[in-house]
Amino acid sequence: MLTYCNHCVMPDTKPDLHLDEEGICNACRSFENRMMVDWDKRYQELLEILDRYRSRSGSNWDCIVPVSGGKDSTYQVVRMLQLGMNPLCVTSTTCDESALGRRNIENLKHLGVDHVQMSPNPLIRAKLNRIGLMQVGDISWPEHVGIFTIPVRAAVQFSVPLIVWGENSQNEYGGPAAAANNNIL
Repeated sequence: MLTYCNHCVMPDTKPDLHLDEEGICNACRSFENRMMVDWDKRYQELLEILDRYRSRSGSNWDCIVPVSGGKDSTYQVVRMLQLGMNPLCVTSTTCDESALGRRNIENLKHLGVDHVQMSPNPLIRAKLNRIGLMQVGDISWPEHVGIFTIPVRAAVQFSVPLIVWGENSQNEYGGPAAAANNNIL
């Protein structure tokens, strides 16, 4: 029998989504927990982390911000600049990039940041898309993997010590509790 969250009506068929005894999913519970966060304290923690990784000479990238072309990653770049960081923006391309997404990425360049984009071999991507569809049920699975691996690869390749992610998707959308509580990659 299909069961839905009593708050958001997400079905329990979503991988790693769990309903508690009240029929409320872990993503909704995570959202409720935001009300208990001391946001001023978290902001101070962010400033301390950024200060630890900020390049004193200004000649190196301080952090990587993975950018998709969406509003969230664009805001992250703007915010890092406001906080005195020198980000390297990294994009893992998708098969179906929107015109708005492309325009947003182009707009980032006008902010004075460096941007690198990784595009996989299209023949390999087609094979991976097929595998994703057949084994995971998601033709875009390789894109999801790229979004999380390409920025890490860039961090290692360019010796950038910090990656600024916009969200913990396990926490936001439901996933294993251990992953939701881990704020370090």
